[in-house]
Amino acid sequence: MQRISASQDTLDSTHQIDRQWPPGTVVIQIATYNEAASIDQLLQSIHTNLPHAQILVIDDNSPDGTAEIVTQQADKHNYIHLLLRVDRRGLGTATLEGLIFAYQRGASIAIHLDGDLSHDAADLPRLLEALTPADEEPFDIAIGSRKIPGGNTVGWSVKRHVISWFVCWFTRVILRVPVRDPSSGFRALRLHYISTMNLDNIACGYAFFEDFLWRAHRTGARITEIPITFTDRKLGKSKATGIEMLRGARDLLKIAVQTWVK
Repeated sequence: MQRISASQDTLDSTHQIDRQWPPGTVVIQIATYNEAASIDQLLQSIHTNLPHAQILVIDDNSPDGTAEIVTQQADKHNYIHLLLRVDRRGLGTATLEGLIFAYQRGASIAIHLDGDLSHDAADLPRLLEALTPADEEPFDIAIGSRKIPGGNTVGWSVKRHVISWFVCWFTRVILRVPVRDPSSGFRALRLHYISTMNLDNIACGYAFFEDFLWRAHRTGARITEIPITFTDRKLGKSKATGIEMLRGARDLLKIAVQTWVK
């Protein structure tokens, strides 16, 4: 079992985080790399829709000045915080470090979303409410899904739709994770759950979200999905290169072996 730790050796610089958060704290986290064009608008939109939440940005030392913008906003607003990572990149590791850091600081729930405005911050209250439905047992993870009735994706090419369909089918059928949109990066999590999971050697690239759900499902997590509309980025450039996609495919194949052999 991987230790739940995020020392100053792994989180190279923090800004505006010098205390524990009280029980019940909700943290909205965003892993960023070159999101200077959108981060200001996103921070404002998140606070408008969930005004009592903390906002945690995990930036991989973006050369476009994303961290500087977040720092300026953090100096004005005590609910905005920055974790600056140096000499490494990766959506999966950034997301995981943010979850662990929030867990260590005492937060109860984390919600993560993309930094490019593809996810609508107006959906944040619905995603948070989905964890505790009125007529059901509470859920451990709630996913903003493009693949269930009412969900939609706007602005994708046919190629991206085909790749997404295949990854979702592979995760549901081959990896046996009963989720329609395991690739969604818009999800809420009860943070105590990460202390029950084996996080050793978890995928650090674009297969992170599928790998995390696979591990959570195998430990008995209750998972739900709510419909959202995902709008392809209009600002900045996608980081999903061909090499990253190949690494993600390799990681999914490794998980498949563990699913069927062990």
